[in-house]
Amino acid sequence: MNRIKYKSPHKDAVALAKAHPLYEQYAKEARARILLATEIYQARIKKGLSQEALAKNIATTQKVISKVENGEVNVGIDLIFRLVQALDIKLQLGKTALL
Repeated sequence: MNRIKYKSPHKDAVALAKAHPLYEQYAKEARARILLATEIYQARIKKGLSQEALAKNIATTQKVISKVENGEVNVGIDLIFRLVQALDIKLQLGKTALL
């Protein structure tokens, strides 16, 4: 059986994205959001809190907690501090522990 090979007139989408001058910056920001999202989610589950309970504890909404845990929002430092304190997790930048 002969297979027909099709050539796309378009370059690979990933290759095009990587060629963009802001790709590295966006990739770093995405990695940071994913890391924060994962840490917050795991700490919340470990403490046995629902998103609603955590939100109430830190004076925000369940929707905000959901967006943080899904990496859909750029989180301000004030919210990060409240999350870290409520979840008893360590906040560290480089070699310096902030909380």
